Amino acid sequence: MSIVRPEFGPTLPEMLGPRVRALPRVARLALAAGAAALVLLAIVLVATRGAGVQTAQVDRTAAPFNVQYAAPLHRTAPRAGEVLRLETADGSSSFVVRPLLVPPYRGDVSAQLLAIATRLTGEMRRSVPGFLLRQEGRARIANQPGYQLQYQFSEGGRTAYGRRVLITPGGPHDRTGADIDLRVPRSARVPTFDSAGSTGAVKLPLRSFHFGS
Repeated sequence: MSIVRPEFGPTLPEMLGPRVRALPRVARLALAAGAAALVLLAIVLVATRGAGVQTAQVDRTAAPFNVQYAAPLHRTAPRAGEVLRLETADGSSSFVVRPLLVPPYRGDVSAQLLAIATRLTGEMRRSVPGFLLRQEGRARIANQPGYQLQYQFSEGGRTAYGRRVLITPGGPHDRTGADIDLRVPRSARVPTFDSAGSTGAVKLPLRSFHFGS
């Protein structure tokens, strides 16, 4: 007995059943094999979802954190002042984390982050070739408050984009956090400064960044 109300007409199996039974035996076997292949493909896709994704856990800092990443990014030895460095084999894209220490403050941490961002902007103007600040303002990564600088610069004669995010865990009067600096070359996938961190290899670690173990 069909569970479909009569006014809604026959179900799909009721419509296709007679047609399938009318097919030659070879055609019915081929149809069954195709259906089985589709089911197997669905199982494989579910089983391999997230395959290749790795987690970088950093505990040796005042504000422990973890991020997820996948190829083409790989973990390399941090440089001076860094606690985590992820980069592509050619070094053109990178995701770097440095410890952040916020001076004592009252109220919202944003004013302190703005002051730190202003200092960092001056430092990058002096040290990063072709540095140009494109946009800045408040940021929020996984409900964690922060302040970000979006910029462009020159890498090997090519235009590249960066995003520097100062972020704290979000508790009252948090004074420790993370200074995230990601950089990617301009490409068809990353055509503007606003695309940096929103697509490509560095998207996953930025979106998955969390304080704690």
